[in-house]
Amino acid sequence: MGCGTSFVKYVLFFFNLVVALFGVAMIALGIAVHLNWAVIKDELKGHLTVAPWVFIIIGAVMFIIAFFGCCGAIRESHCMVVTYAIFLLVIIIVQVVIAVLMFTYADTIRDALVKSVETLYDKRTQDKVTEELFASIETQLECCGKNSPADYGILTPPKSCCTSMGTVGNLLGKTCTFADANTTGCGPRVGGVYDKWSKAIAGVAIGVACIEVVGALFALCLANSIRNMDRRYA
Repeated sequence: MGCGTSFVKYVLFFFNLVVALFGVAMIALGIAVHLNWAVIKDELKGHLTVAPWVFIIIGAVMFIIAFFGCCGAIRESHCMVVTYAIFLLVIIIVQVVIAVLMFTYADTIRDALVKSVETLYDKRTQDKVTEELFASIETQLECCGKNSPADYGILTPPKSCCTSMGTVGNLLGKTCTFADANTTGCGPRVGGVYDKWSKAIAGVAIGVACIEVVGALFALCLANSIRNMDRRYA
């Protein structure tokens, strides 16, 4: 390989090594939160607004793709480098489509998300998994009920509605009361979170896609050089 090709090879390797390590860190963070590690949860309190499995899935995807990039570059494997480039191109397309949809159909997507949360609330008594999922949403987004704690009627709100217990709750044995429950419903909370972060997420997705395009071009350049070298020595 020429000097230029070697440069591409090592840039691709170190770039994907960093991505792989970042993916492992996200997996570790997701597992730590999922296992309720007190130190991690206390540090992230008020900042963690997605379920830990989201970190695990994203981290795993990042690690797998970066693995192909690292191994393909260092082993000079045409197949692995091409596979890495295909993965990147697919992700680029998905990111751009999602970003365009978030910019174009922001209100429609927000309304769909709010409707989904409301449907979860309505079905929570029918399915234990749905009940746990809605409780997780209440805990992480610090919300209560579909529109407000009043949705629970005369029943005591679940503990997931209370970010912290007040005097009355402590006297009743750590029981969540309407006085201590979060006042915002989960439907409005999800809509608010989406309005706050949708454009930022879409912008980041476009920016990351631009970086990934460069990575895909580097990978295709390296794959072409490897194939040409294989032909010369065949």
